[in-house]
Amino acid sequence: MPNNRVVFSFFRYPTSHALFAFLLMGFQRLFRGEDAPDGTMRLMGCGGGDGFSIIPDFNRYCLMSNLTHRQDLARVRQSKFYRRVAGPSVEQIHFILHPTSGRGTWGGAPPFDYSDGLGGNRPLAVLTHARVTAARSAAFWRGVPGIRRELAASPGCVYHMGFGEQPLRTLATLSIWQDLEAMQRFAYRGTSHHRVSRAARAEHWLVESLFVRLEIEAIEGDLDRHPKLLSLA
Repeated sequence: MPNNRVVFSFFRYPTSHALFAFLLMGFQRLFRGEDAPDGTMRLMGCGGGDGFSIIPDFNRYCLMSNLTHRQDLARVRQSKFYRRVAGPSVEQIHFILHPTSGRGTWGGAPPFDYSDGLGGNRPLAVLTHARVTAARSAAFWRGVPGIRRELAASPGCVYHMGFGEQPLRTLATLSIWQDLEAMQRFAYRGTSHHRVSRAARAEHWLVESLFVRLEIEAIEGDLDRHPKLLSLA
């Protein structure tokens, strides 16, 4: 299995900690410290519900850790920044993944090295990220509820969560699928996602976009409330 990893950690906090978590996200560079490994760490907010709401959920956050060496995960979890993020949480879910293929950019550059290693009819993860032009943000968000409903109703989607760095202008999603066929059926076959994607390309809604497939190494954390994830883990 390749060494390049990306870990998505979702943390839920008690309401009493919501303000500190929000400030930690806003000023994360000041809290980062020098004991974390090289690579990208982004602390982002989640939308309400399953993350697809335009209204933020101030009790839930996502930490994306892009790691280049096998030992980096342990170093991340020992860092002061990670402990500040994880310590007060009342629920954690961690997805340890390997990027296998993708297209597009995040922050102006490709965020991962790809291994081209995903094969077979196995569970997989999909990451998307979109940065929307100001003029098209209303049209983009009008399409999001339909995508969310279809994701929730899709029997092949085991888990999904939306998150982002800037309200209204960015939306990233992580979804976990039973197999490639289920994901492709949702993404490409006449769904709201397919219609919104076509409109975004044709009408130039997006400043940048990203689509990545990832191999699942492990799913960890408080999975009792997520029986489908628990069965995969």
